[in-house]
Amino acid sequence: MRRFRGCAFLSVFAFCALSWFSPLAACADTIGSYVTLELTGTGSLSYGSDAAYPYYLSVDGSSTSLSGMCVSFDNDISRGESWVAQVQAITGTQEEEAAWLFNDDNASITAGNSAQAIDDQWAAWEIFSANARAAAAPADGGAATQWAAAIAAVSLGTEPATFYQQFIIYIPQWGWPAGDDVPQNFIALAGFADGPTPPNSPEPSSLILLGTGLLGLAGVIFRRNRSSAKHPHAGA
Repeated sequence: MRRFRGCAFLSVFAFCALSWFSPLAACADTIGSYVTLELTGTGSLSYGSDAAYPYYLSVDGSSTSLSGMCVSFDNDISRGESWVAQVQAITGTQEEEAAWLFNDDNASITAGNSAQAIDDQWAAWEIFSANARAAAAPADGGAATQWAAAIAAVSLGTEPATFYQQFIIYIPQWGWPAGDDVPQNFIALAGFADGPTPPNSPEPSSLILLGTGLLGLAGVIFRRNRSSAKHPHAGA
C-alpha cells in the first residue's frame, strides 16, 4: 500500500508540474497580478513610420509570444525593452470600444483586409489620444468609420457583457525603459497566449495522456503488490 501511495503521489505531482510549466499556464494572467512585459517584435502592418497591430510581447520571460494591440499613441518603446505592468479587466466605455476594435482587427487580419486592420489600430489610438486625432490618419477615412462602429456597438449593447471578459489590458506600473521611451498600454486576449508555441512544448492533450498513463502505471503496480500479498512466495 505504501508503494502504491508513493507511485500515485508521484504521478499526480508529475502531471501537475507539467501542467504548471506548460505555455498556457505561463500566460494565464489573473486580474490584478503584475507581470514583466518585453516587446519582442511587431507584425508586417504599418502606416507611415508607425507599426500597427500585432505587437509581440513576452510575459515574465516566456518564450511564447503574446499578441497585443497598442492603445498608447503618445508613448514609444523599442524592441527588447521591458517593464512591469498590471493585468486589468476591460472596464469603462473607452476600453470597451478599444476591445471591440481589437477583436475586429483580428477578424480583419484573418480575412486578409490589411487596410481595415490598420484602420482599427488607428481608431484605437484616437480613442485615448488627442494627438492621434490631430495626426494624419489613413487617407481612406476608415479609422473614423471603425471608431464610429465601435461607439455604436458599445452604446447599443450589441455585444453581451461576457464579450468584454475575453480581453485584458496591461497597464504599465514601473521599470521604464532607458532614455525617452515610455511603456504603452496593450490589449490582449485573456487567459492564454495566442502566439507561436515554443518547440518541444507539450500540448494540453499530451499532458492529459501522460497524466493518465502515469496513473494507469500506478494502478498496475498496486494490483501486482496486492496479488503478491495474497499469494506470498514459498518460504516467505
